[in-house]
Amino acid sequence: MLLLRALTDLASSHPRVPGPLPAPREAWELLIKAERRSPSSAEQLLLHPQVGAWLSRCLRRLRGVEGEPADEVPLWLETGYLHTVAASAALLAGIDFRIAVGVRDGGVMLPALGFVELAGCDSPVAEISADGGCERAVRAGSHTVSLPSDLTRDVKGWHPLRRLHGRHPVHPCSPYLDDLDPYRDFLRPTAPVRLSEPEARRWQEHFDRAWGLVARQGNVDPAGVADCLISVVPVRYPARTEPFSASSPEAYGCVLVNPPTDSAILAASLIHEAQHVKLSALLDLVPLIHGGLEEIHYAPWRVDPRPLRGLLHGVYAFLGVTAFWQAHRHVAADETMRTVAEFEFALRRSQTSHGLRTLRAHAELTALGDRFLRGLEERLAVWLTEPVPEVPLRAAEDLNLDHQVLYRLHHLSVDPGRTGQWVRAWRMGRPAPDTLPTTVLRASRTAVVARPALIRLRLRDPAGFALLREKPEEPPFDGMAAPLRADLDWAAGDTAAALRGYRDRLAERPDDLPAWSGLALTLPAGPAKDALLDCPEVVLAVHRALRAPVYGGPDPVALAHWIGTRR
Repeated sequence: MLLLRALTDLASSHPRVPGPLPAPREAWELLIKAERRSPSSAEQLLLHPQVGAWLSRCLRRLRGVEGEPADEVPLWLETGYLHTVAASAALLAGIDFRIAVGVRDGGVMLPALGFVELAGCDSPVAEISADGGCERAVRAGSHTVSLPSDLTRDVKGWHPLRRLHGRHPVHPCSPYLDDLDPYRDFLRPTAPVRLSEPEARRWQEHFDRAWGLVARQGNVDPAGVADCLISVVPVRYPARTEPFSASSPEAYGCVLVNPPTDSAILAASLIHEAQHVKLSALLDLVPLIHGGLEEIHYAPWRVDPRPLRGLLHGVYAFLGVTAFWQAHRHVAADETMRTVAEFEFALRRSQTSHGLRTLRAHAELTALGDRFLRGLEERLAVWLTEPVPEVPLRAAEDLNLDHQVLYRLHHLSVDPGRTGQWVRAWRMGRPAPDTLPTTVLRASRTAVVARPALIRLRLRDPAGFALLREKPEEPPFDGMAAPLRADLDWAAGDTAAALRGYRDRLAERPDDLPAWSGLALTLPAGPAKDALLDCPEVVLAVHRALRAPVYGGPDPVALAHWIGTRR
């Protein structure tokens, strides 16, 4: 309500608002009228996630915080979403009203209700009216769409928001399946893309099975997860190494998810985002950490440096994911799915533990923050002692090492003034200097690595992985180029072949960072492996400095061995 009031006041004096629409205060007054008749109707709109996403975005535009890209919708139209919020509340409250609203993306979105399709309409404004609770219609130019008495029913010109139904006798869950609202994807405004009936049925089938997995596990409260899932938004972002999902504190209860292909993965994603939603709500109420806004820390689940507040969110979210896989590995349907669950459990508990150690070392916690962190540590401590079979455990450990090496290669830059000392020592045949050169954090773009996706494929679908090894030019990952033969060999456990492949790759492309990390994974134990695991950025920097324009650089393994034998 405070944000709505702030928006109304700002918009009322803005030179580009209201455009062809009534003054924002008229919409505000209709919302108040609806609230007086039915407080629950107004509350439903105020707590609708897309309203929160729109409010935050629109306020930033009104205050000039965000720029004005050429393809941006007019400010009056974006602000006019307020009029549709008021209209939705009035329809839910069952009051008589009449209000003009903006036409956008070929129709009018009524938040939390549905989309009025006005195909071919060239009017920028439509009118929504309700008279005596009987006639409810949207008119724009020569177009008229009559709204049904049951707004969940699909009729000509009216597309209601669908709901997903996670059926359970004690813990049901029924979020919206939102493919209509322009603010459903809080990362960017998006036109309606209505799912076909078969697509909607597939979402329902996967969600119902996934929710059954959430509801049956006892590590994370299913009722709490259900309360955090108001809106599930289908998106199609490239999920190159891990399934994509996202949430935002500005859109409480909204979860973006890629089309599901596996019920257990979807269940873990729902818990993961519900943890973020819960923690965002908690942080609105009490402070847990002071400062911690600098993006300088390693996060085991991200390729980019993160602030401590981001680490706190990640630790809590992945504690929930760890909890899910810990429970699921005992009830998985078959041996293959148990192996997958063991792998995910081992991977996520290690990542969460690493994040907790970073928070303990660097975060300035409040008293409540310390209590909160102790609770997380106590829960995780028990799971860290649980045995995991060798194959999934080794896969998880290798991927964690791979992630750490790649992070250092991408984001740690060696002091060039100190590199010269190492170059001279190498050329003169002397031992490597005792002290490593200093590094600074320089965040940079990161390369996409196929290895996590290949490990998951090998564990989940051995036959599919074997087929990919035979035909690597046909990768099963959206948006990913064909994997390297060396990556396939490594994922298959053929480290000797993978090592040859990574060495050949570096001879051809000496700045291929995933190949350097692959080299670290496949080398046998010894000084070369130690150097590439402990200080890969130093090995890379010295190698770059030693490269000649014609003859190239030294053998990467020999250089790493030399650096690894320093005192």
